[in-house]
Amino acid sequence: MTPGLLTSGLAAGLGGVVGVILGLVGRGGSILAVPLLTYVIGVASPHVAIGTSALAVLVSAAGNLVPQWRAWNVNWRCAAAFSVAGVLGALAGSVAAQAVDG
Repeated sequence: MTPGLLTSGLAAGLGGVVGVILGLVGRGGSILAVPLLTYVIGVASPHVAIGTSALAVLVSAAGNLVPQWRAWNVNWRCAAAFSVAGVLGALAGSVAAQAVDG
């Protein structure tokens, strides 16, 4: 196996673990993904690990949304308010993170 293939397999396996935990408890994906990407996978820049985990968690969360939506378990008004506040908080956090050395 080549190092790239091994790293990709490890990343896929750990991403699956993060997805299962995200599906079980509905949160915590980035808290788990960033350290795994940084310390286990070897992503050198914490900023790249944060951006990578954000996309991975977005896709995992979207996958979890579909069955919850079909089961009528989504309060859309609350989700919209929470999402807007979350996006604003994420933007503020990303600006603050850029000011800090990785």
